[in-house]
Amino acid sequence: MATTTVGNEVLGVEAMKGSPQPGAEASRYRFAAMAVGAIWGALAAASIWSPDLISGTDRTYVPIAAFTDWFYAVIATGLVLLAFSRRTPDLPRSSWAAFTLLIAGIWLVVAITSIWTPDLISGTDATRVPIAALVGPIAGVLATAFASVFVAGSPSGTAT
Repeated sequence: MATTTVGNEVLGVEAMKGSPQPGAEASRYRFAAMAVGAIWGALAAASIWSPDLISGTDRTYVPIAAFTDWFYAVIATGLVLLAFSRRTPDLPRSSWAAFTLLIAGIWLVVAITSIWTPDLISGTDATRVPIAALVGPIAGVLATAFASVFVAGSPSGTAT
């Protein structure tokens, strides 16, 4: 059995298996920051470039995405941070990178659909409702929740 001395204490291989790699904690926080940045970057893009809700005979323009999307981004941010905080840093960097890319991909799709999906046009006064700008962030939160729950509940890389 291989042993290592730490101070006055002798540790076996079993005790060293659970110890995190140096820099793993900092790497995890970098990936968390990138995932949260991707969520808020997509929200900013959707809020700026999504079509407005246009209603009434006086053609009132309401930037509905800017009014509502931040609420869903706050929920998604909490879910992502929960996933990063629930897991110990024993997961390899590739797992954190894959989770970050998944979250960035989800919110990139939300931004793209919010910006370029056609509006619903109804009524004689041609009311325009950007359905994707309203529904896309809800779908993004659901997908983020599924991914976060999967990562938070996945088994660790080491046996205890």
